[in-house]
Amino acid sequence: MKNIRIYQAGTFVEGKSVTLDKVASNHLIRVLRLKNNQPFTLFNGDGGEFSCRLEISGKTAITHIDSFIQTHNESPLSIHLFQGISKGERMDFAIQKAVELGVHHITPVFCERTVVNLKADRLDKKLQHWQSIAISACEQSGRNIVPKIHKTCSLQQALELNPGNLKLMLEPSSKLGLNTLNPDNNVFGIYIGPEGGFSDTEIMNAKQSNVLGITLGPRILRTETAALSAITAIQLLWGDLG
Repeated sequence: MKNIRIYQAGTFVEGKSVTLDKVASNHLIRVLRLKNNQPFTLFNGDGGEFSCRLEISGKTAITHIDSFIQTHNESPLSIHLFQGISKGERMDFAIQKAVELGVHHITPVFCERTVVNLKADRLDKKLQHWQSIAISACEQSGRNIVPKIHKTCSLQQALELNPGNLKLMLEPSSKLGLNTLNPDNNVFGIYIGPEGGFSDTEIMNAKQSNVLGITLGPRILRTETAALSAITAIQLLWGDLG
């Protein structure tokens, strides 16, 4: 049977019981249809996971914590994805796959060619939605540390955040490939444009901020494909894939 993994924030102690929140309870009882005393795994985002057994009380799931299991499955690379905000499922897909591939931070970025208009109330809901996607991706992929979805910002603000010594921007016209680089640390910032890509002005500003324009090959990739491909390539070259 597939190992069922559930996230909930909080402090858990071996031998104790914890009442899960409404979302987790609904998922275990109504979606997965677990029965009393069935085992599952619980994690709180601090690293490691807990082996548990289920007790059902009406619509509420109570978990009995049997033991703590220390795991080490995080990427050795610290990758911060600055993802140009795109429409609906494209943005969701990029976040989901980035988390599965081991990124540590994701910042949604408004660019000149961003076509999504998010007002304050919708933006808050979107951030919550994107964070829930990150949590679900951790549950599925076996990660026990949940990447942070940071507040949205402009590209210029993102360039000034200086996530590390190696900042990379996908630029189709670049002649520089990833395999020509020789990173001197494991901290990466990756900048991915929205559906229409980065403007010439944005590319110029990025280069003035010591961002390297790189290409992933001769074909133009969609924004969600570009993020997935760039992270995969970096993990293959210097991380823990392969």
